[in-house]
Amino acid sequence: MALHCNLSLHSTPLSFSHLRGSHLPKQNTVVPTNCAFNASIISSNNHKFPIHFEESELGIGGTSDNLGETEFVDMFTQSRSSIHEQRISLIHALNQCANQGNLVLGQGYHALVIKKGLAFDKFAATAVVGVYSKCGEVEDASKMFDQCPDMDIVSWNNLILGYANNGFSNRALYLFVQVQNEEIRPNAYTFSIVLGACATLVAVNEGKQVHGQVVKMQYSSNTVVNNSLLTMYSKFGMMDEVEILFKEHPSRNHITWTAIIAGFYRQECFEKALWVFHCMRHSEVAPNERTFAVALASSGGMRDSDFGSMLHALAIKNGMAARNVFVGTAILDLYSAVGEMGSAEKQLDEMNDYLSSSNVPWNALIAGHVSNGENEDAMEALNRMLNSGIKCDEFTYSNILKAASSLPSLAAGEQIHSCIIKTKYEANMHVASSLIEMYTNCGILANAERVFYQMRERDVVSWNSMVKTYSQHGQPKKAMLLFNKMAKEGTRPTSATFLSVISACSHSGLVEEGLEHFKTMLPDYEITPEEAHYSCIVDLLGRAGRLEEARDFINNSPIVPTASIWRPLLAASRQHHNLQIAELAAEQILKEDFSDPTVHVTLLNMYAKVRRWSDVEKQRRLMKLKEVEKEPGSSWIEANRRLYKFYSRDKKLSEMPEVYAKLEEVVKEIRTLGYVPDTKLVHTQRADEVSKQENILLHSEKLAVCFGLISLSPNKPIRVFKNIRVCNDCHSAMKYISTATSREIVLRDNYRFHCFKQGCCSCGDYW
Repeated sequence: MALHCNLSLHSTPLSFSHLRGSHLPKQNTVVPTNCAFNASIISSNNHKFPIHFEESELGIGGTSDNLGETEFVDMFTQSRSSIHEQRISLIHALNQCANQGNLVLGQGYHALVIKKGLAFDKFAATAVVGVYSKCGEVEDASKMFDQCPDMDIVSWNNLILGYANNGFSNRALYLFVQVQNEEIRPNAYTFSIVLGACATLVAVNEGKQVHGQVVKMQYSSNTVVNNSLLTMYSKFGMMDEVEILFKEHPSRNHITWTAIIAGFYRQECFEKALWVFHCMRHSEVAPNERTFAVALASSGGMRDSDFGSMLHALAIKNGMAARNVFVGTAILDLYSAVGEMGSAEKQLDEMNDYLSSSNVPWNALIAGHVSNGENEDAMEALNRMLNSGIKCDEFTYSNILKAASSLPSLAAGEQIHSCIIKTKYEANMHVASSLIEMYTNCGILANAERVFYQMRERDVVSWNSMVKTYSQHGQPKKAMLLFNKMAKEGTRPTSATFLSVISACSHSGLVEEGLEHFKTMLPDYEITPEEAHYSCIVDLLGRAGRLEEARDFINNSPIVPTASIWRPLLAASRQHHNLQIAELAAEQILKEDFSDPTVHVTLLNMYAKVRRWSDVEKQRRLMKLKEVEKEPGSSWIEANRRLYKFYSRDKKLSEMPEVYAKLEEVVKEIRTLGYVPDTKLVHTQRADEVSKQENILLHSEKLAVCFGLISLSPNKPIRVFKNIRVCNDCHSAMKYISTATSREIVLRDNYRFHCFKQGCCSCGDYW
């Protein structure tokens, strides 16, 4: 076999030295809590299990018939049956409990095992281990295993499987090493379990060692083992090895084909995945629902609606499109991926005719609307889902919170949070992380903190969400403290963590700290900086006015600088009035993005500021020639469960006369406090001072704040959201308005949050 040269084929025992932990030490005989023969603890069921049972089946499993109270009482209270017959029946019953995941009934049969004096019987003990392993009680399985001597490979397999299936894959590998040390020969099932554990851990070296053992013990021709090998290398992303194994596979079945298709899909080799699916259809093996689902996902990855429609037709022909939840949901995901939400809605309606109680397709539809920016449609889909009597789960809540976060709608978010509390999903890590993001985007830092610190368990996503929250809300010290606490508690930072930490440094002038974090990424955490990190460092240096240093950093970076890396330098050049570097950055951006409106608008503003009117007109002509339009500044505010949107000099809303009257009143009051409009921002040569002031005073965020003053109760903060960066004049005006009205004003632009209280901003005027 072509892979042999890379594998450990020597006869020395396997050694996974970096893996820690094993099964528990030997204990006294384990007795289940519910060991009394009390019929009330046993779920009632009237189905009889078959009496016939072959000795060769012991410890491996029986049929799938259900067991219940009647059988439990009848079979073991009859004195006429011999101990041998009772032993056989007990083992068979335990295997049935294991297959059905019936822990309570299994505990009852375990009690009978003890009563009949079979606790040290190898086959009975193996069956008990199987019950506890398959029911997730791995500690009890380990105790039962340890108390019984002379356990065979079937017993070991049950214990290894228990650890592997319950999130302890490292212990499963450690037990596999112990099997070798006990000189017990693994069988095909052992290798299948262990290879799966290697795949879960992405333990490449260990997986290769196990592969070596497979070859050495001559299991290479076993179909199950080969499928496990192929699946493992597929999850490792080692597709060259997968293709070799696939070509040499002795007996391909649907698992074999699906594993290679899924491998190509994971590596985003969508065309290859679809080609293999095409080959499978022309083989003797018919695709199953899993294969169809991966093929449909590959088509979605290619954004190929035509090929996806053909797959949809095939799924209909095979009776899977509406009746199978996995295939049907994959079809729905496909149409969402290509933006055809009408077709996705139609697919959901067809599935509801057969799968009316499942929330999986509903979750997919809501996620599709969110991914396509149709957040209000996502909310409407949730209402229809609830009206249909479908219950929400953690996926529903995570997706719909993203919609509330993107709008952003605090009213909707708080209503969803109430539902989460009622349905007891608040402790779910994914839901909690989404809640943090929702409150962050709605500008409620205190609520985001409360959710985070109430979490019983936190994963890296939770930590990252909170670090990002502090970064966006101008709390760099808290972001740094949380970053250090995260590392101390054993959560390894990710690329996203460093992006948030460096961004926090950037928006607070902590230049040296930000540079130090960037420098530690690769040597200390083995995280290779990405384009976003380089862009963030340019922003860090640029905001601090170190423009030449930022330019040199770009020129000396090990990656090819893209427009996203040059853009923060252009923004910093405008902020620090360095036209020379601005022109350099603009030139580099336009090489990649010829019609970027931000470049032309920035240059136009900078030329106007230094009164280079010929260059201003040149930029205008270029914008007209390229059909470049400046994105109009807009702001929106939520009041009375509605979102109100404003543009500069807006007069569309019925409330606008009141808003303009309030604006006039507020401007008069803040002028007495020292506010003077910054008319230098107006880039026109002919406008007089009065026109310039009127232009500045009618910016959209000022209109939105005045609307909030007349629409919200006096004790409520005014939260305004803006699509572009807040200008210097509006930033100054908000500080005065917060003093004059004694109101807290939270303004989120496309960079960060500004919280204005009593004439001060959370950004410290550094933004």
